[in-house]
Amino acid sequence: MKKEIDHDQEKMPKRKRMNIIKMCLIDVGMLAASMGIFLYFDYLKPQTYSLEGTTVVSNEKDSATFSLPTETTSPTPSGATTSEGSSSASSNKTSHSMKGGKKGMGNTGTSEIASDSEATGTLSTSDITATKLQSITSDTTNLTITKKEVGSGSDKITYYVADIYVTNVSSIKSAFAENTYGKNIKTTVETMAQENNALLAINGDFYGNSEEGVVIRNGVLYRSNVNDADICVLFQDGTMKTYAGNEFDGDAVIASGAWQAWNFGPSLLDGNGAVASSFQTTSYLNSNNPRTAIGYVEAGHYVMVVVDGRKEGYSRGCSLTELAQFMSLEGCKTAYNLDGGNSSAMIYNGSYINQPSSGGREVSDIVYVAS
Repeated sequence: MKKEIDHDQEKMPKRKRMNIIKMCLIDVGMLAASMGIFLYFDYLKPQTYSLEGTTVVSNEKDSATFSLPTETTSPTPSGATTSEGSSSASSNKTSHSMKGGKKGMGNTGTSEIASDSEATGTLSTSDITATKLQSITSDTTNLTITKKEVGSGSDKITYYVADIYVTNVSSIKSAFAENTYGKNIKTTVETMAQENNALLAINGDFYGNSEEGVVIRNGVLYRSNVNDADICVLFQDGTMKTYAGNEFDGDAVIASGAWQAWNFGPSLLDGNGAVASSFQTTSYLNSNNPRTAIGYVEAGHYVMVVVDGRKEGYSRGCSLTELAQFMSLEGCKTAYNLDGGNSSAMIYNGSYINQPSSGGREVSDIVYVAS
């Protein structure tokens, strides 16, 4: 007996199982899309922080005043070891949390890495070729910019030194990209310098690349989350000090009139002008890279350095030990490493002095000398 055929069923299309490869591609695509959305909101989408800031310094006009050098004034000798107004990270052994913040948050993944003891102290001024690029004196500022070179061929390092005297620490200012405090709000160092009419500007600590770290700018406290990175504070009395994250007393810093605070690091010198025995950093950051640093000679006298890198024959960049040596030779007693790599830039009167790696990149903040 022949089996009857259901012609309606015969007309229905047969369901095919989805190819396994196609299913995997769809899953990967969905995962990539999810990751893309996450990365966009976390790393790309500008986010204005709700915290408007708390004034730390009530009246910058009350800060200490300093004299500019004259022709008869002898500059501080290179490698000076006096300790006025400086503090190494190890000089304060009491641990505190910052007001409204967290104590000893190790979110940056740093560790204590020894400086290169074989290289320390081997560099001298006689090894360095110096070319003065700019010099200007006003009623409030004395600024000299010098291009310096050491080594040759693939081992050559080119860096730029801004030697700065000011009559008042309020001349050392910071600025945010788009004049806005927030995450992923970025523009070039050149743009920020021009917008703020800066005489000289360098990149800052790229605070907007993280939600951790202490941020005090122009006497205003914006963020108080202490992490494990070293912190550098410029005070209204003109002194500059560095602190280990777990030794940072935020309440005392605020009470002392903090004018600027940067949280990148590490600290480079021991507080008396010698290269630090170790750096609180990572292995990658300790390798040869373009660099930006700020140093303290004495109240009213500061040094900003930008080291170019990643360009063989022009400048390979430098290690943290080499950067510390440069700062020591400039007479700094305290010095601090800011953001580097493609961020490293120095601007004078609206134009680049250095040659930023890969043409530079957009960052969240600058440190500048007001014109």
